[in-house]
Formats: sequence, C-alpha cells, structure tokens
Amino acid sequence: MANVAFCTCTDKACPNNPCNHNSGCTPCIAKCLKQHEIPTCFFKDISLDLKPGDEQDWTYRGFAEHVRAHLS
Repeated sequence: MANVAFCTCTDKACPNNPCNHNSGCTPCIAKCLKQHEIPTCFFKDISLDLKPGDEQDWTYRGFAEHVRAHLS
C-alpha cells in the first residue's frame, strides 16, 4: 500500500485513499474529475475549519464558497 506523506484525507475507508492501493493520488483525482468535484485536500489546504455542509459539498461551487469564507 502506498503512503502519500502530504495526503490530508481522513476517509481511510474510501477505496481511492492512497493508503488503500499503490497508485498514489491518481484514483482520487480521477474520481473527483469524473464527478466534477474538488479533492478534500484542496479544501483542507485553505482551512481545516469546514463550514456546516462542507463535509458533503466537494463541488466546484462548494470550493469557491469555502475559499470565499476563509480567504476574504
């Protein structure tokens, strides 16, 4: 199993988490692109303080709102 030192995802049950395979971040990024989402690590890079609903809204719009809330 791969260990990506900079991965901040805490969802170890996700099959795309780098701790569950040897493909690094590729499966996560591929899934996110297919679903028009932003990976969790981008949200956490802006702020670990997730607004209510952030934990379920990984969309581009959700990311824009997260950035606006924390970098304004």
